[in-house]
Amino acid sequence: MPKLTSINPTSQAEVVYAAHYTTADRDACVRVTKWLSERGFKLVHLARLARVHQSTLTQILKGYYDSSPSKQLRAVEAAMRHRDDVELDVIAPVETTVYKLVHTACQMARRYRNFSVITGYVGTGKTYSLKCYKADNDNTILIEATPTMTTSSLINHLHRAVLGFDSKANLEIKFRDIVDALKNTNSLLIIDEAETLTPHQLHTLRRLRDLGNIGIVLAGTENLRGLISPEHGQFDQIRSRAGFWPETITKITLEDAAAMVQSGFGDREVPDEVIQRMYDYSRGSARMLTEGLIAATKEFGKGRSLDVKLIDAVAKQALCLQAAN
Repeated sequence: MPKLTSINPTSQAEVVYAAHYTTADRDACVRVTKWLSERGFKLVHLARLARVHQSTLTQILKGYYDSSPSKQLRAVEAAMRHRDDVELDVIAPVETTVYKLVHTACQMARRYRNFSVITGYVGTGKTYSLKCYKADNDNTILIEATPTMTTSSLINHLHRAVLGFDSKANLEIKFRDIVDALKNTNSLLIIDEAETLTPHQLHTLRRLRDLGNIGIVLAGTENLRGLISPEHGQFDQIRSRAGFWPETITKITLEDAAAMVQSGFGDREVPDEVIQRMYDYSRGSARMLTEGLIAATKEFGKGRSLDVKLIDAVAKQALCLQAAN
């Protein structure tokens, strides 16, 4: 079968394409390869975003896929554009007071191999901060609990996260394997949405901490504090092992909001009164500020002056927020 040859502009490697590849297909393959290289993005992750099997995408880019790759390449390039659009809209990480508090909780639990407990109102940025910590620190395991999670599913999640595979062994053996893998390491286990855990699950985590000699962070809403705080209650053994347990986070500060707003608008000048107005509308919620007000203002306020009138209009018309006091 006749072949068509092209040069990959990034690696300069010669790729020999099957004859049924059109010129548009070959150009698309070059663009995809270049995009992956420039961003340091893994092929497996791009394939997942595009809903294309990894082996299929590999064959396509190497030029020997056995049928027309046009449909898959369109899906892949659409995923690339979406990824780029999302990155343009994402607010650069800002070290808010919540971020710093969460970081301290994680460091304390890791260093002293005990429990840290972080509680806060929804939308204050706990989960975001935990994910940032995990991304920046090796040997950190993050499990997001759910209301439907059982003790067995918690152990299965932990086994998969710690040992990297599923096991058909019974729960006791899995638990011992987890302990053995973590024992006396500098690993940190973070459980987010911990207010959904049952007493049995919490006691399982306590035994994991005791036997594995590792640190554990429990993070959740103010309801988590209500579970653990009573003295001589059913969770008193966890309470007594909590080396860091600050007051519940109720909101971000105005200074936090100012940093986040400025990050959201880049080099554009943001007046103080605009920051104050957005903070008032957000009522101290980092989520409302970033995912609501900043995002909506950037989307619907293009070409307009960044002033209080714009913020009021966006809050009312796009977000149905009540007037700020």
